[in-house]
Formats: sequence, C-alpha cells, structure tokens
Amino acid sequence: MAERKLLWSDRALNDYESLVDYLLEEWGKEITIRIATEIDETIERIQNNPEHYPMVLKDKSIQRCVFSAQTSIYFRVTNELVEIVSLFDNRQDPYKLTQL
Repeated sequence: MAERKLLWSDRALNDYESLVDYLLEEWGKEITIRIATEIDETIERIQNNPEHYPMVLKDKSIQRCVFSAQTSIYFRVTNELVEIVSLFDNRQDPYKLTQL
C-alpha cells in the first residue's frame, strides 16, 4: 500500500511545539534535533505500518505508539490519511486522554 498522507491536528502541533521548547530549554539544541529526527522517523513508520500499533480508544479509532517512556504519539488512520492527534506526555494525568 502507498504511504498515507500525514495531517497534524492543532493539538498535536501545540504538543510538538511545547516539547521542542522544553527540550531546547532543558537539554539544548543537539538533543532537541536528535529527538525531533527520531519523532519524524517514528511517524514515517506509523504511516507505513499503522496496523502495528494498538487501538486504545476504539470509539474514536485512536491508536498509540509509545515513542519513549515520557511520550506517546496518538493517531487516527483512514484509507488515505494518518492524522497525528497528540504527542502526549505519559507523566500527565491519563484522564486528559479522554479529551482527544
């Protein structure tokens, strides 16, 4: 199957921006670039093989990829599209996931 198009929700873009800001502040440019590259590579794997990731919110068709111990990538898939819904800090209250 051809690679699906990628769409980032407004929430996911804000999550990503917050993550990058935090990384720059706490860890510096080199680590931030490395993690941003790893996120890009992970999202490419999601686009190519979304079926490898579990469905976690079935009523909303949302799947999860655990990117790191601190961060999970939540996404939704259609025939032509992968929508990144959120980059979620796993240390947050899991109740916030109901708001996806």
